[in-house]
Amino acid sequence: MSIHLQIKKQHIDGKNNSQVHSVPCKIQRTGPANVSKYFTPYITKTDDDHFNASFRGYPLHGKKLYVPEGYKGIVFFEKKKPVNPDLKRTFNSTESFTEFTYWNWDKLPSKNDAFDAALDWVDIAESLQKTKTIIQNNQLKIVHINSLLLILGLLLLLFNESAETVK
Repeated sequence: MSIHLQIKKQHIDGKNNSQVHSVPCKIQRTGPANVSKYFTPYITKTDDDHFNASFRGYPLHGKKLYVPEGYKGIVFFEKKKPVNPDLKRTFNSTESFTEFTYWNWDKLPSKNDAFDAALDWVDIAESLQKTKTIIQNNQLKIVHINSLLLILGLLLLLFNESAETVK
């Protein structure tokens, strides 16, 4: 299977910043939603920089996160999913964003949530990808930390997240 991302220039430039929410539910509908009328006005901020809202009567607890500097947040949409999973899939960019709010049903947001932890890994990945020049015994050495450490860390993060789900 191959995945093709078609990104509009305006989304790379970040000229159309949208308000993005990640709500933990699946809705049997594809298309725009009037979030600014039916969801956003009912969001309240708590004392500890978290947010409260509800969706279809279920309470939500949210936290706003920011896209790290030097990165772009882009929303993609697949118009038609192929019947055969081995065929090419095409996703088109629809929006860009610099911040987003993720929501939990059953717990307050924390650094242990997948979204928050994933943004921590961006900083770690950048640190791991940097090269370091060392002079040792009058010889110039360039040290590059292997990305396998990053992959191992991500696997541990995913394992931890799935272990919490099983409990």
